[in-house]
Amino acid sequence: MKTLLTVLLLLAPTLARADQLIGDRDDRGRITKIGRGVWEIDLGALGVLTTDHEADTTVTRLSSDLSAGVHYFLHDNVSVGAEFLFDYDSAGGGNVARTFGGAVDATLHLRLGLGAFFRPGLAIGILAGTRDLPAATDGTVMQASQVGFVTHVRLPLAYFVSDRLLLQAGPQLDVEAGSYKVMGGDGQSFTRIAGGFAVGVGYAF
Repeated sequence: MKTLLTVLLLLAPTLARADQLIGDRDDRGRITKIGRGVWEIDLGALGVLTTDHEADTTVTRLSSDLSAGVHYFLHDNVSVGAEFLFDYDSAGGGNVARTFGGAVDATLHLRLGLGAFFRPGLAIGILAGTRDLPAATDGTVMQASQVGFVTHVRLPLAYFVSDRLLLQAGPQLDVEAGSYKVMGGDGQSFTRIAGGFAVGVGYAF
């Protein structure tokens, strides 16, 4: 009996950590906490396609954004990070913006059970690039410089499919406010709101 108690006492710390993403002990489907000091690499994508009809005119609008980020857990189930962003926005008729930038973010990881987490997060950053503006008369395309501040509100569900790899999906809202300007011309301000269903993959270590 003494031997059994001794073995259990020795194993207790190991068993307590077996279901936490800490160190080198992770059990598939049993992760209940992501501990301080863990790093995570994430890739994500959001695509929105809308079609507007007005009189005899149809305008198809496509917007998408891609993100690649690195996150650090400064507290159990709380992470902060930095992201690289790429955004593509087509307003139809050749009016297309392509911008790059970066953001900082914070995410809360709420356990749902069986390796699943609800991960509400907020990212704030800046995007800069160019916008193609076709002329209405002869079809000539002018290029404008564009800059905008962007906010991403994310509400995904994440699931650890293995001890390190996770998949996530859920609604995302993007809000961007900025301006674009053709060289020698006046600036034009804009606000863009895009919502949709985002998907992503992550790797924790």
